[in-house]
Amino acid sequence: MASRRRGPGPSSVLITPDCAGNVVGVDPHKRTVSASVADPRGGIVATEHFRVSGDGHRALEVWAGQFGPIARWGVEGASSWGRHTAIFLIARGYDVRDVCANRTPRSDRARQRGKSDQLDSERIARETLAHPLLPKAFKRAGQDRGPDEHHELLALRHNQRRSILTSRQHLINEAEHLLSSLPLELSEQLPDSTAVRPRLTALAHRNRRRRYDRPTALRLTLLDDYRTQIARLDDEDQQVTRELAVLVRASGSTLGALCGLSTVLVSELLVEVGDPRRFTIGGFARFNASAPLAASTAEGPGEPVRHRYNPGGNRRVNRALHLMAVTQLRCEPRAQALYENARARGHTKKEARRILKRHLSDVVYRRMIRDLAERAADRPLLAA
Repeated sequence: MASRRRGPGPSSVLITPDCAGNVVGVDPHKRTVSASVADPRGGIVATEHFRVSGDGHRALEVWAGQFGPIARWGVEGASSWGRHTAIFLIARGYDVRDVCANRTPRSDRARQRGKSDQLDSERIARETLAHPLLPKAFKRAGQDRGPDEHHELLALRHNQRRSILTSRQHLINEAEHLLSSLPLELSEQLPDSTAVRPRLTALAHRNRRRRYDRPTALRLTLLDDYRTQIARLDDEDQQVTRELAVLVRASGSTLGALCGLSTVLVSELLVEVGDPRRFTIGGFARFNASAPLAASTAEGPGEPVRHRYNPGGNRRVNRALHLMAVTQLRCEPRAQALYENARARGHTKKEARRILKRHLSDVVYRRMIRDLAERAADRPLLAA
C-alpha cells in the first residue's frame, strides 16, 4: 500500500492570474535605501538608490512601478531602519513583508560574491520571491496594516528594561573586578558572599577616616559610584516593570493567569509574537523552536523516525517557555504528570522537558488566540 505523503499546503507563488507582478527588495540605511526589482522568474530588472524622505519614497514608488505591476515588497528590518519606508508603502496599499537580516547573506556570501548595497537589495528581492510566506511588516496578520500603537508601547518599555538590565550587569561586572583587587585586610571585612550588592553595602559603612594608598582610595571611590548607579538602575527597573504591568493589563492578555509566566515574561511574549493569527499552532511551535527538527535517514517499514533539538527559532520566546516549564515542574501537577509520562516512555530528562515545552507552546498560542477573539467581541459592545 503506497503511503500518503502530506504536501506543503496551498502555494502562495506570485505567478498567478490574480496575483502577478514583480517583487521589489529594499535594503534600508540611515539616510538612503537601495531597491532592486525582480521579475516573477527571479531575474533582476533594475537597481536604484533613493533618499529616506517623502520625496525619496515617492520617487521609489514611481521608479518601481515603471517596470510593471508590483506583487510584493520586501523590506529588510521593516521595524528598524526600514520603518519609514515600510510605513509609506503600507499607506499606499502594498503588501509589505519583513525580511530578517540573517536570511540574505548566507548563500551568496558563501560563494564569495561579496557585499554591496546593490547585491543586498537583489538578495532581499529574491528572498521575498522565493519565500512568499515571509511575515508581514510590524508582525501583523489579516487585513491589519501598519504598526500597532499598543504593541509599540509595549516594545519600547520592554526594550527600555532590557537596556537597564544590560547597563546594570555591566556595572556589577566592573564592581566585581574592583572588589577582587582590594587589599586583603579590607576584603576580609566584607561579607563572605559571591553577590556584589551585599559587599558594596558593607563597603559603604567602612571607616572613612582611615587612609589608604592612592590606587585603593580611587577603587573605593569608584565602588561608591557604582553602588549609587546600581541602586538607581534598580529603581528604574522597578518603575519600568510597573509600567509594563499597566500595559499588559490594558492589552487584555490573560497569559499572566498561566502558571510560570510573570509580567515581564508576558510582555516579552506579546512583543515578540505580535499578532498570533499570523501563525498556525504548529507554525508557532516552529517559530519558538519548541518543535523538534526531523533527523531521520533510511526511513522504511519498522524504522524509527528520529528528531533532534531545534537550536533556531526565536530564542526569547523559547526562553520564556523554558522558564514556564521549569516553574510548572515544581508546582503544576499536570505538567509533572506529562513529564513523568515522557520519562516512562524512555525519554531523557532534557527530552521530557522539551516535550513539556512543546505542550506549553500550544497552551500559550491557544490562550493568545482566545484573548484576541474576546477583544474583538468586546469592541462592538464598546463602540455601541
